[in-house]
Amino acid sequence: MPTELRGFALSWFFSPYSGSADLDFYKRIKDTPFHYDLVQLQREKPDQRLLQFTTRATIERFEVKADHLNPRTLETREKFATAAVELFKERRNSYDFIISHSNEIPSHAVAWQCKQLAPKTPWVAYFGDLFTKNPYIKYIDNYPLVDEDIETEALTLKKADLIICNNDYQKRLMFTGELEAYADKAVVIPHCFDPAMFPTRHNTVRNGRFTFMHLGTLYHVKRTAEPLLRGVERLIEVYPEYKDRFEVLFYGGPYYSHDLNVHASMRHRSNVRLEEGVPYLQSLELMQRADALVLIDGIFDKNIDGLSFNPFFPGKLTDYMGANRPIMGITMKEGPTTDILHESGNLTADLKPDRIAYVLKRYIDRKVPQNSISWLPYTCEAVAAQMTRVIYGAINGALGADLQRSLKRPVTILPQLRKDPAPALPESTRAPANRAAGRRPRLPASSRRPS
Repeated sequence: MPTELRGFALSWFFSPYSGSADLDFYKRIKDTPFHYDLVQLQREKPDQRLLQFTTRATIERFEVKADHLNPRTLETREKFATAAVELFKERRNSYDFIISHSNEIPSHAVAWQCKQLAPKTPWVAYFGDLFTKNPYIKYIDNYPLVDEDIETEALTLKKADLIICNNDYQKRLMFTGELEAYADKAVVIPHCFDPAMFPTRHNTVRNGRFTFMHLGTLYHVKRTAEPLLRGVERLIEVYPEYKDRFEVLFYGGPYYSHDLNVHASMRHRSNVRLEEGVPYLQSLELMQRADALVLIDGIFDKNIDGLSFNPFFPGKLTDYMGANRPIMGITMKEGPTTDILHESGNLTADLKPDRIAYVLKRYIDRKVPQNSISWLPYTCEAVAAQMTRVIYGAINGALGADLQRSLKRPVTILPQLRKDPAPALPESTRAPANRAAGRRPRLPASSRRPS
């Protein structure tokens, strides 16, 4: 087997853009020992600094120009597919594997076209989110191409050689009904964080107040700021002496009208600030300045949404891990966020203001011991070792179920959380897409292949 295997990658979203889906797939593959020809959609406001965190992989990116502001159209999808398939035809004999990532689902549809052109080339499909049973879709008015994406998801689960999910709850929902027969193809590899992305650690905010921070996107339903705002009101109502002891800072937006109205009606709204969002690398710096970070999940109703658990693993949660600060969760009783936070000793709350107020108070009183050692399997290097095993497994014809058992064993290289993160990069830094190979030691052969 050659020392550097070559993959054809399809990822509608990818760095140097800094959305959650862009960063998800980038962080998964950047430390693997492979070369990727990667096709992505060209968008606005790239942050070239992100690409310098590539270590072992080499990535040649091909950006497709299309209407990225209206991505859910057949015309935009056709431009993406045409460019990708043409490139694959030119180079098909050089590829050892195909790998596709959603969001967006069309990446898998194009991968299937490529698979048909090269049937013996193994295809690995990674789903950042599920689609068919995504509970948010019904809350989006006139959402186009739903039937097409449902069909593509089912086709991908049937035709891909291996499927990657990022949590067990997602896998459970995706492989139901007739698709349950394909569950043995699937492995679970979580999101990850890169300690090298975090700038030199700043002191926490020193204004005499305990500072909670929430960073990232909120929605108009299910995942809103309202529960936390109600909890703040309740805490100060029950313990008025705590009013000057804490503050809650949101960095995100634009904020939906409902959250703005709830904030405007608060008696103690001076305890909560709604700030604009910040660039990704700056957000990592801000996280380190918090006394505690807040993760707000979508909370679904069994009768309305058909879910008794949350099937989403927020990428923001692994960013929070990298900041190595206490994390408070507002989430459901079951789901990846709850499992991860409870394992680390952190606390969660549901929608009840009394419970949220109690949890806030525990953090303010610094009575929540945290075991950060449980976050080590979520570093980029640990996840890269798992991605490497899976890709080698696909090439060697391994079953997902067999690979999953091997992934449950400790990876060969398990880095420690960085105590003194690398210094922040100057704004003027524009690095090439890949750093020189060999910055980090290569995995031993035993961990590059499934055992």
